[in-house]
Parts: sequence; C-alpha cells; structure tokens
Amino acid sequence: MRIVDADILSYALLEDHIATPYAEPIILRGLRGELELNVAGTTMLETYNTLYWYYRVRPRRRILEKLEVIAEGLNVVNVQVDLGVRIAREENVPLGDGLLVTTAVEHGIPVIVSNDRHVRRLAEKYGPIFEDPIPESVRRSMGAP
Repeated sequence: MRIVDADILSYALLEDHIATPYAEPIILRGLRGELELNVAGTTMLETYNTLYWYYRVRPRRRILEKLEVIAEGLNVVNVQVDLGVRIAREENVPLGDGLLVTTAVEHGIPVIVSNDRHVRRLAEKYGPIFEDPIPESVRRSMGAP
C-alpha cells in the first residue's frame, strides 16, 4: 500500500519528461489494480497546478481528463488538514508535503512514493517508508539534490 506525491503523479502524466519512464509504471500498476495506490485530493490539485502553470500543459481539458482517470482508478483518501498544517509549520516545509506525510500516517499507509527532499525528511522522522522511483542520475540531470 502506497500514497503517491504530486511530483511523481505529474511526471507520470507528462508525455515527454525525463522522469516519465520511471513514474508512469507505478501509476499504471495502481490503475490496473496490481498495486494498492492512494492519492490525496490535495495531491490532485497540486498536480493540476504543476501541469497547468509550471509545465504549461494546454488545453486545461487534457489535464482534467488524465486526472479524472486517476480519481476513478486510484484510492482517493481524505487529507489530514489540521495535523498537516501543524507539521508543515513546525518542520518548515511546504504545506503539500506536510499534508501528504500526515495523511499517510493517519491512514496507515506505509510507503510514500516521492522524489521530494522535504517528504524524505518527514518520512524518516514520522515513520513511512520513502520510495523514490527516479534513479539518482536522472534526478541529478533534473537538478534535484
């Protein structure tokens, strides 16, 4: 059982990103029911915003059609907002990262699939296993630490 972060979901939904070949198989396994994969509602919003504003995917309908498949095919879990906001403030991390980790903990989801350094640090502190499907060489070429 896993929960996926917006970075991995975004890479999976892009068609020609350097990380797509590593992120897409996880999402496809979840959609086929081969892997119990969860997604938070806030992750869906974060993915939409990343694809629309950062990667400039147009038209908007293309993003929404893909997210609709995700919403129908993966387990959408409720976000633990109050605890997530507190953890984000106390740990000085982006809100989405605090929400993701606390949601995993509160729902008993043992693995977080992400390549975010803040999520890695929070997972190590609060218990979930951090799983990064992106090889280190690819992360370096993307400019990730």
